[in-house]
Amino acid sequence: MPAQGADAAGIASGEISVADMKARAAEKTTGAQAGERRRSSVATEKVKLNSGHYIPQVALGVYKAPNDGTTEDAVKWAFEAGYRHVDSAARYMNEEAVGRAIKEFVEKSGVKREELFITSKLWDADHERAAEAIEDSLKKLQLDYIDLYLIHSPGNLGPDARLKAWKDLEAAVDAGKIKSIGVSNFDVEELDHLLAVARIKPAVNQIESHPFFQHEELREATIARGIHVQAYSPMAQGAALEREEIKAIATKHGKSPAQVLLRWGLQIGNIILPKSLTQSRIEANAELFDFTLDEDDMAILNNLDEGMKMGKLGPAGTSAPGSRRSSNSGGVAGGKLQMTSS
Repeated sequence: MPAQGADAAGIASGEISVADMKARAAEKTTGAQAGERRRSSVATEKVKLNSGHYIPQVALGVYKAPNDGTTEDAVKWAFEAGYRHVDSAARYMNEEAVGRAIKEFVEKSGVKREELFITSKLWDADHERAAEAIEDSLKKLQLDYIDLYLIHSPGNLGPDARLKAWKDLEAAVDAGKIKSIGVSNFDVEELDHLLAVARIKPAVNQIESHPFFQHEELREATIARGIHVQAYSPMAQGAALEREEIKAIATKHGKSPAQVLLRWGLQIGNIILPKSLTQSRIEANAELFDFTLDEDDMAILNNLDEGMKMGKLGPAGTSAPGSRRSSNSGGVAGGKLQMTSS
């Protein structure tokens, strides 16, 4: 089984170094990983945050999804396929649709609210009114609490407004309105500026990360500070699914190119946020736990970083191909960033 206990606490708190994680990841055999994956699923594979809460490692992302029945259906299809994590944001303007889907699913399925993990985010314009923005999101989602709430980006109101927003997020945790808090699109300087004064450490930094824009320097810096990496655009928004290297690996495993890219994200330890409004793709994006990319696969994928950044938000930056990864470890976290089946 994946590491738990002392290892989990060390990674969450930042006491285990990047080098330690690489070394420990290298000790795992491909056969053992394959056995673990067969016992895992989109519903059970989780990571432990430094807040002590567990987050499902695969979420349905709803970026640019409309605030109507289309998104409601997508969220319900995801829940029915086993997903237990939905990633929304005030800026997406679809929290009402997500909330309606949650309410209907809980009422009809018998699945308890506490078995679901719901993420939303504070938009840039609201840094100085974060407490009110949190109440707005709770009302739209029809929830008593939000599992994870992020500062969507550093924004342009300045560091003082950012720090005020963080204090409001901490107060919301104290009040039981939010379970875990984190950031998105923060670079190392912005992380350290926040960490210098934060009473509650960010649980995650949500950034773009996929084989063609791995953001490895920021990933390593984030992990070294005891903060987990959430990866948006984990399939590069579909821009590279026809690449021959990806298609060859997909054929080898009897999987789709999209599933290969998502599996890569899981194996390097990312929490991934694939987005789709199509039922068949939502279901396929969950079928990631019956195969494992081997060392040769990971070596190929790790060397595809070419700075192909898809999103407008977030710091620039990329890795030189193969500069920090070994094919043995599969990345700095080596797929061992405290994943657990539960």
